[in-house]
Amino acid sequence: MSTVIEFTMHANPGQYEHLLEVYSEFAEYMKVSHEGLSQVLVVGDPASGLVQGIGVFDTIEQAEVVNSEEVFADFNSKVTPLISGSPERVELHLVHTFTR
Repeated sequence: MSTVIEFTMHANPGQYEHLLEVYSEFAEYMKVSHEGLSQVLVVGDPASGLVQGIGVFDTIEQAEVVNSEEVFADFNSKVTPLISGSPERVELHLVHTFTR
């Protein structure tokens, strides 16, 4: 079963656009460098500063290996000064997907 990883951050005041830029660059890199990552979405709400990344991995193992990669540590280092609190990571099973 495919695994969905949802990673949520809350931008500090005035940092929303910068956070989106850093997050989008990371998501783009992940999509081209990780064969098991089939879909990536980055969504946000400028009013609240909420930024979420959603990745669909073929397997749980492919999703979990990202946590120990240097690129993920670098990403976290870049976003730490841009966010309030700690990022929130949620792991879900993909049940259905519908596209046109």
